Order: sequence, then C-alpha cells, then structure tokens
Amino acid sequence: MRVLVAGGGTGGHFYPAMAMIEGFHERDPDVKVAYVGTSRGIEARVLPLHPWIRFYPIHVRGFRSRGVCHRVGTLLRLGMGLLESLVIFARFRPQIVIGVGGYSSFPPAFLGGTLGRLFRVRTVIHEQNVVAGRANRWLSRLVDLVLVSFHQTKRSFPHARRVIVAGNPIREEFLHVLGSGDLYKRFGLDPSRRTILVFGGSRGSSEITEQILYAKDVVGANDGLQILLITGREEATVAIRKELGNSAIGNVVVESYVEHMGAAFAIADLVVCRAGATSLAEITACGKASILIPWREATDDHQWKNARMLQAEEACALVDEEVIVERNLVSLIVDLIHDELALERLACNAGRLGQRGAKAQILGEIQSMMRGAGA
Repeated sequence: MRVLVAGGGTGGHFYPAMAMIEGFHERDPDVKVAYVGTSRGIEARVLPLHPWIRFYPIHVRGFRSRGVCHRVGTLLRLGMGLLESLVIFARFRPQIVIGVGGYSSFPPAFLGGTLGRLFRVRTVIHEQNVVAGRANRWLSRLVDLVLVSFHQTKRSFPHARRVIVAGNPIREEFLHVLGSGDLYKRFGLDPSRRTILVFGGSRGSSEITEQILYAKDVVGANDGLQILLITGREEATVAIRKELGNSAIGNVVVESYVEHMGAAFAIADLVVCRAGATSLAEITACGKASILIPWREATDDHQWKNARMLQAEEACALVDEEVIVERNLVSLIVDLIHDELALERLACNAGRLGQRGAKAQILGEIQSMMRGAGA
C-alpha cells in the first residue's frame, strides 16, 4: 500500500501522524509512506531521523487577518502548494491520502478528494480538537472518511459522508515506557524527588518558561521537587542553563527538545503544559495529573475548548496566563505537588478518559475502507 500523509507544522498535528505511520509500518513493513509538510514545521526536523519516510515540503501558509496583501500572498502560496502536490501525486502515486491538520494538509487532501474517483485514491482527515478547524470542516464534504477524537466533534461535520469517533493516536512509547532509575539518570534527575514536566508544545512557550525562571529561587530551595523544563528553542536553553548555573540551582534540568517524550512522561508526577489536543491525549493515555495553561492565540480558541472538556471531568487543573502571572505558576505547582489526594484524583480521572486503543481503531477503520474500495 502507498500512503501519503499530509499536515503538521506543530507537534499537535505531526505526532498523531507519526503514530499512524508507525502503525502502518508495524502491520506491513513493505508499506510505502510519503509525508507532505513544510520546511518550517516540526516535520522537517524529525523526519530526517526516519529515512524510510519520503518527505516532500510544499509552500503554503495559513490564512490570518493581516490585510489584503497577506491574503493575496496566501492564495498565491496555496496555488503553488496545489501544483506541488500534483507533482507529488504523479511521482508517488498514493492509494490513500490522510490529512492530519495544519495548513500543509489542505492541498493534498483537496486533490485527493476531488481527483480520487478518477485516480482511485481514497481520502481521510483526522481532527484532533474538540471543535474542528475551518479547513477540515470544508474538506469533510470531499473526503471518504472523517476521524474525530471526541463525540462532541461530530457536530462540526454535518455534511461529511462518514464520521467515526476513534480518538487521537499517540506514539507507542507513551503506552509502554515505565519509570525507572535509568530514565531519571538519562535526564540527570533524582528518583527520590517529585518530578514536574514543563513544556509549551513543540514550539515552546516563553510565558511558561519565564514563570519557572521568575521563581527559580523558590524551586531551588525546595528539596522535594525537581523540574524538567523543555523550552522548544536551542538558544533559550543555552541562556537558561547559564542563568541557573550562576544561581547554583541544581533541581531544574533544561532541554530544548526531547525526542522520546514517552520517557519524560513516564517519570513525571505532574505535567504542566499548553492544552493542545495531542498533549491532552498523551496526558490521559498515561493517566497523569496536569496543570493546563491554554494558549490564547490558538485558532478558534480550540485549546480552551479542549481543556474545558477535561476540567468538566475533574481531570486537570485549568488556569489562564493572567492567573499564573497573578498567583505565580511555581506557587500553583508547589501547592498541587504536595497535595497527594488532589494529584491522585486528577491522575485517576485523566486515565479514565485515556483512549489507549485509538491508533488500532484508526488503522482498522482505514484498512476496512481500503478493502471496501478493492485496494
């Protein structure tokens, strides 16, 4: 089978795609996989580590309210992306196109949906968020199958041919890696301390990072905890390590990027992060207590909508950026990490919401569709 996956830009779109790709490869080592993304997204950084996946970058960008010139430029890039995708179709000859969100998913999914009957290509889109984005809502009229992560999301696709609630797939490492002394050692952490994993998504969050640094002396004085801080930016990591070293603070470990996040999750007693759909899928599948800080600039306010769903189930502590500035994020962390009953309740409720079988269900739905099409 020849599978073309399109989308990315951020880890929230890219990592579910990688989970699907891993699943296809596990089921059929001879499967041919190509990935369409951009040279600026996380896919450009990670895919070179997987040489068996062909990577085709295209030139597209998202629509934002930045005036007429920006919109004209975006339309021109969209036209270029469509032409580039046509060339990719001719070279790779996919049997199935899977759009995972992000603006680079639109041209291949659109072409697959409009030309699919002519060239015997089947098309699927996967929506990670509670409320679907505009591109996926529009594409749902063209594609053969829409996969969603939540029952509430089905309302976003009234005109789709078929909608299946299948969950949000995560990489196998999140499901099978167990905390051990070796994992703590890998990150330079102490297994006798409570571990807080702090990150802001694949691109990092300067607001969250600044909050940790603002109260670094409080963290340094607390022998019972340690923080693994992932910044998302190499230049920031170098500067922060120097600042912590000058302050003689040894219980904050800083990384710019962690390839195997499943290992970081395995040793975390508390996760502090944004509220992207994939981060929430990882938190719930691993049954972790969390403090969620939704990004206010997220398209259609989807991070708040994602997080409020968990909050309604008492599966997270939810705060906004104004609250963490007002009350101090580290103070919130310290209060929660020392409240055993609250930690246990959040972790238990998160685990109850986890969809650990999402990848298997998604692959099953896709393969069933392909068999029905005679592929």
